[in-house]
Amino acid sequence: MSAAAPPEPAPVPLIHRRSFRNFATQGVYVAITALAFAYVFVSLDLREFGFTFLGEPAGFAVGSQWLVDVDGVTNSRLTMYLVGVWASIRAVLVAIVLSTILGVIVGVARLSNNWLVSQLAMLFVEIFRNTPLLVQIVLVYAVFLVGMPLIQDVINVGDFFYLSNRGVAMPWPVPSGGLWGLPHWFAGVWVLVLLAIGAVAMLIRARRQEQERETGIPMNANRRAFTIFTIGAVISYLVLGGPVAIDAPIIEGTKYAEGMVINPEFAALVVGLTLYTGSFIAEIVRAGIQALPRGQSEAANAVGLSNYQRLTLVILPQALRQIIPSVTNQFLNVNKNSSLAYAVLYDDLFRVATVVQNKAGHALEMFFVIIITYMIISFIISVIMNFFNARVTVHEV
Repeated sequence: MSAAAPPEPAPVPLIHRRSFRNFATQGVYVAITALAFAYVFVSLDLREFGFTFLGEPAGFAVGSQWLVDVDGVTNSRLTMYLVGVWASIRAVLVAIVLSTILGVIVGVARLSNNWLVSQLAMLFVEIFRNTPLLVQIVLVYAVFLVGMPLIQDVINVGDFFYLSNRGVAMPWPVPSGGLWGLPHWFAGVWVLVLLAIGAVAMLIRARRQEQERETGIPMNANRRAFTIFTIGAVISYLVLGGPVAIDAPIIEGTKYAEGMVINPEFAALVVGLTLYTGSFIAEIVRAGIQALPRGQSEAANAVGLSNYQRLTLVILPQALRQIIPSVTNQFLNVNKNSSLAYAVLYDDLFRVATVVQNKAGHALEMFFVIIITYMIISFIISVIMNFFNARVTVHEV
């Protein structure tokens, strides 16, 4: 007698099938997106949508120029907008570097055994992390304008460094023909010589590190390479002459001339971003260090490492794996928060775009350009930080 065939399984209802639910969910998203685009197309008059107005003369000037020379009369609106983009990038880069340094110092200080140092670091974090960034930027700007002396009473340090409510003026390198009156093109040989000296110093450093690993005797590889590079750079500069000369600032009337000038608007934006972002990075660093097993510090103490060596050779390199992803978010916030420069009249990309919009109209196009610009800058920051994150991440074999 043959066995009875097993009953066929009951069909699964369509609503319970995962493939159907995924397809339905994607269909809902597509429908919502299509409705949003349809609403924009119907409600807005897109017949005049275009970017040809960016090629017309700007008709306005911008401050905060550095390494660019535009007048706003003959230059196009696109050129002026790119000047604003460069101003934003400059502020973002400086703020990222300074906030990282400040955050690491304060984060480590919060874990200090010195009660006063740890409490001061905690006070810094609590103040700047819990107050609005806009208030901080405006407050710093007011300090620069009101708290600094007038330019007639400028603080002069050896006719080399000036400080007033017009900003800070300091020396800046400019192209030069060299100390011995050599042709301008020949002074560039110093750059090639400097690169060669740097390559030799790196080879010596690698060799001494190899000897240190073989013998176990400290060879001071970094110190020796830095000394060789410094001495070689100074000698080559004295012999060949450098491709640059130092341009000292001067005062003409009520403004600075020559040198490099850090105006109050730029300083207020950078200082505000640095203090605000640095307080968040400090907490990230503190948490990253505390996430490490206590045995790491105990092992470093057992082999006789100093506090500085323990921090730089053992703790921070391992803590970077937890720190970098969160710090990346803070760097992206620096880029987006830089739009608050509008409050202190710093001519960043948002302020310049607003001026273009007021003069030419085309608000939709300008906001589209602003969004794309911020997205590109944020994407570049993400790519760079993801590269560093991949370098410090442990890959299991």
